[in-house]
Amino acid sequence: MKVQSCGGKASKVLLLLVNVFIFLLGGGFVGLGVYYHVGGGLYQNVLNEAGFITVPVVLMFLGSLFLVIAFLAIVGALCEVVIILKIYLGVVAFILFLEVVLVCVVIAMRGEVEKQTIEVIQELMEHYGNETSDELNVITKVIDETQQWLKCCGLVSADDWRSGGKAKWWVQEHPDTVPNSCCKPEFVDKASCNNAGEFYEVGCRDKLYTWVESNVTYVTVVGLILLVFQCFILICGLKIRFELASDDEFGNVGNFNMETTTL
Repeated sequence: MKVQSCGGKASKVLLLLVNVFIFLLGGGFVGLGVYYHVGGGLYQNVLNEAGFITVPVVLMFLGSLFLVIAFLAIVGALCEVVIILKIYLGVVAFILFLEVVLVCVVIAMRGEVEKQTIEVIQELMEHYGNETSDELNVITKVIDETQQWLKCCGLVSADDWRSGGKAKWWVQEHPDTVPNSCCKPEFVDKASCNNAGEFYEVGCRDKLYTWVESNVTYVTVVGLILLVFQCFILICGLKIRFELASDDEFGNVGNFNMETTTL
């Protein structure tokens, strides 16, 4: 029961290469998730208290899923075990189905998804610059880099950093000021940029919507590439699985004929 055809051998090599990469990627995700989980900071002191599914948990879950799936593919292809390949193909097909369902749900519940996202961002803004709740300085760095990248300030507008509704700690410690990441490039070197025209006044929410709309084509292309890639993996696995099953059936028929001849 061996893969003999050129197409079967090529599918086997491609399946192995792809899943070795996925196995290493999964190990990296698990390691990164454990590192951040043990490190605490943002994830332990902020998100856990808020009742969110934390980033380390997601990383460890995805990493473990990648490890299991890749292990099934590697063992099934190397040892040419049909039952393991069947399990692998079933899992990949199920994940592909879930992805399609998830996309449909997100599109159908876009308003609710946006609402939940805004609530999460508002919760994070509460701890901006606070070294007690943001020990690893992750929240501050993410918000700063986002504001510099999108050239925006605050969630809705720059007033988010000046009123106590969203960034309470920042407003209390730095009244009537905006973070340095809100400053326009020519005013970044100043101690503060609180005069009109020195900082971005548009909120990051509107800027992000604009960016998504202008890059929706690229996002769609990336999604289609991932979809085609997963379908390609399924085809490779099916090629190996059916070739092995075909050889097994012919072998059983041959053995039956030999037994009949002997009788």
